[in-house]
Amino acid sequence: MKKLIVMAAVALFGANVAKAQFSKGDVILGGNLNVSTESKKVKDSDSKTTSTTFGISPKVGVALNPNWVIGVFARTEFGTDKNAAGKKNKYSYITPGIFARNYHMIGESKFAFFAEANAGYDFGNEKVDGTKTTTYNGVSVRVLPGITYFVSKHFMLEGAFGGLSYTYLQEKAEATGVKTNTNRFAFDFPKEFQVGVNWIF
Repeated sequence: MKKLIVMAAVALFGANVAKAQFSKGDVILGGNLNVSTESKKVKDSDSKTTSTTFGISPKVGVALNPNWVIGVFARTEFGTDKNAAGKKNKYSYITPGIFARNYHMIGESKFAFFAEANAGYDFGNEKVDGTKTTTYNGVSVRVLPGITYFVSKHFMLEGAFGGLSYTYLQEKAEATGVKTNTNRFAFDFPKEFQVGVNWIF
């Protein structure tokens, strides 16, 4: 156990414990899927709000060497809120961007730690009963850690933590044309976890 902890700590701080299971020119295709539903009801009343969120985030990368992968991604999120009166609020967000990852194997195991940096352009909108009420656009930059398990030479599972992020977002009210700019720094390491799958060709 002590040996495993030491190896993990060394990998986290960037030492080349062992080469990752990539070859130069390998293509990595994968992503993750997010689906959630939520229901809120006021006690002793008929007031109820239901929310449904769906997101898919595909990515494609190319291995520069056994440890470095660069590529492109498209993070998406679509949601619907419905209140007791039957009014629907729909929103959609899309973030295409680029990423770079550095992998380090944990000893002789099939596990590897990775660190990823990515940047994307965010845009989206909200609609109430089919009428667009708000539009969004901006940029985001994220740095996050994660862990990968090489199930086989051509397939791997991964988990990524929230990490550190910066987002600049401009919100425009369609009815008035008023624009609101938001700058957000976030440290979401203990709050967010994503699971994904990847194929290696």
